[in-house]
Amino acid sequence: TVPAPLYDIPIPQMDSFIEPVMLHTMRQFVVKRGDLKTVIAGYPWFLDWGRDTFIFMRGMIAAGMIDDAVKILKAFAEFEDRGTLPNIIHGAVAGNRDTSDAPLWFIRSISELSKMRLKGYRRDLEMLKKTAESIVDNYIAGTPNGIYMDAESCLVFSPSHFTWMDTNYPACTPREGYPVEIQALWISALDYLGFDAEAAKA
Repeated sequence: TVPAPLYDIPIPQMDSFIEPVMLHTMRQFVVKRGDLKTVIAGYPWFLDWGRDTFIFMRGMIAAGMIDDAVKILKAFAEFEDRGTLPNIIHGAVAGNRDTSDAPLWFIRSISELSKMRLKGYRRDLEMLKKTAESIVDNYIAGTPNGIYMDAESCLVFSPSHFTWMDTNYPACTPREGYPVEIQALWISALDYLGFDAEAAKA
């Protein structure tokens, strides 16, 4: 006999078991940072970590944790500097900015929130959009740490160890150049901010 396909097997309803458990678990990693919020993304090995925070945030947005998501974005926006965001925050000090994807995941989160037409967050989203514009403008011009848009292809050059594979060589692949997921995030950012010609070319 042929076993029944997986989708025919009854599963618990999201609102009866899985959803409350997942929400409870997610909330364990969201903490206060003054009047704002942040994510303890890699506890106990590290605390706030930009890349991990914004990937996690997409789940927060889908789960309806909108106020927390906006406060986290505002906390990181305060540290934006010439197109860079920190991968690490130590209190009021921004650490390691050597990441080409954290700023792009940041923009992706803002883009997803903006599509929801949220009431009560218009001013926050307008402010966050300006931060996103600064990031894209600086990627086009070139950031202090070596990220830049190639004028001919409109793709983003990422220095060695600036992606999620950021362990130093030879332990991990350097991935210097044009990693595919960076380009996907970059094109998404260009689309969101209305850089239509650059997005189409990329």
